[in-house]
Amino acid sequence: MKIKILFIFLLGSITTSFAQDSVALSFEQFNLLVAANHPVSKQAFLLPEMAKSQLKIARGSFDPSIQFDIDQKQTKGINTYKYIEPELKIPTLIGLDFKTGIEQSSGTSVNPEIGKFDPNTGKTSDVNYGLFYAGFQLPVLRGLLTDQRRIELRQAKLMIDFNQAEQVKIVNKLFLNAAKDYWNWFAAYQKFNYIKSGLDLAQNRLNFIKSRIKEGEEKPIDSVEAFTELKRREVQFLEANLELMNSRTIVSAYLWDENANPLQLLPSSKPMALGTNLVKYNQDTLLRLIDFASNNHPEMRKFSLKINQLELDRKLAIENLKPQLNFSYLPFQTYTNGNKEEVEGLFAKNYKFGMSFKSSLFLRKERGKFQLSTLKIKETNLAFQQGKRELSNGVLIAFNELENIEKLRTIQQALVENASLLRDAEITRFDAGESSLFLVNQRERTLIEAQSKLAELIAKYAFAKTNLYFAAGIVN
Repeated sequence: MKIKILFIFLLGSITTSFAQDSVALSFEQFNLLVAANHPVSKQAFLLPEMAKSQLKIARGSFDPSIQFDIDQKQTKGINTYKYIEPELKIPTLIGLDFKTGIEQSSGTSVNPEIGKFDPNTGKTSDVNYGLFYAGFQLPVLRGLLTDQRRIELRQAKLMIDFNQAEQVKIVNKLFLNAAKDYWNWFAAYQKFNYIKSGLDLAQNRLNFIKSRIKEGEEKPIDSVEAFTELKRREVQFLEANLELMNSRTIVSAYLWDENANPLQLLPSSKPMALGTNLVKYNQDTLLRLIDFASNNHPEMRKFSLKINQLELDRKLAIENLKPQLNFSYLPFQTYTNGNKEEVEGLFAKNYKFGMSFKSSLFLRKERGKFQLSTLKIKETNLAFQQGKRELSNGVLIAFNELENIEKLRTIQQALVENASLLRDAEITRFDAGESSLFLVNQRERTLIEAQSKLAELIAKYAFAKTNLYFAAGIVN
């Protein structure tokens, strides 16, 4: 609820600010917006609910059930027979099934076993016969320890955790792509501003030189140099503006409102530098991330749950190697034409007892399923080990990239500072008549290129921090 309220506040501030001159969107705000309403994020959050529905389906196999059968026949208006058989069955988690019911028969042609058969006429008199029973059915060999229903129930419980891991994986991937596009937008925005400042400077310098030429204080050739530099920077400006528009459009594709309507960032929108700060990571951080990835990464969790599911399949395959031997015991009480039998001695006198035995002679089907389940477990374990190694390497690679970008960023920052000093010194010399406009333009181009490169490295560094945690299975 807190996240939802914060999202509504942020979304309101963004949408109401679209009419203003400038809209600043931080990386954290952007992530909250993506998490709240992006279709992929919403789809991912459906996965646990789907798993809960599957669990409910599996639990349905243990629901008590009622069955009611009626079979009636009339011949020339005479009740030939009528059978009414309601039954209540209650399964249990231990394989024992309880059931109770009534067998009620009436008519002139009911089963001779339950009617009064006249051997002279060969017919059964019109009787009203009833049987109340209650008892149980129990598998003694196959199905005693586990069965298909209990295995499916346990697998359905595992699917909740499996789908949660899949949800984290999908959302993490969405956030990683969103982070990459956001920081590309940040870099494009910064480069655009540097180039625009250079363009404005070139335009002002051309106007200034033209006025100086009119006053006879500058040579006409300087206007050619200033004009050429202006056109060069106009080309750079158009290229930077196109890159900025495209990157802003890509970022807009991640933004949706609560009604699944797409949102579009205005040209006045701008990214913020929050999240670009330098953070020192050491070897302890690396080891912690590798350990987390090995045990908690969504892919590792999915592998572990998959192995658990296969172990359940193997357990069922072992159970199915046993022959089927089922017992049933149903004590009952009967009545005929309304006369009930005595209850005394019920369990000794009135009961149904059944036994069924079934077994394949070669067990080829059962042995094949057992061997297949064992091989699948071995296959998944090998994939688990390989995946664990790849994830550890992925974290190490992301860590190395982050460290390298940090070093490049530090070096580039020094280059920008030096280029700025050289540009300022060249302008001072030019004002003193000791330099040329060509050299001033060269110094300014070098500075703009260095600033643009630094903007790219700052954006890469911010994304590299996100990528490091993504490699470990964490969104940071």
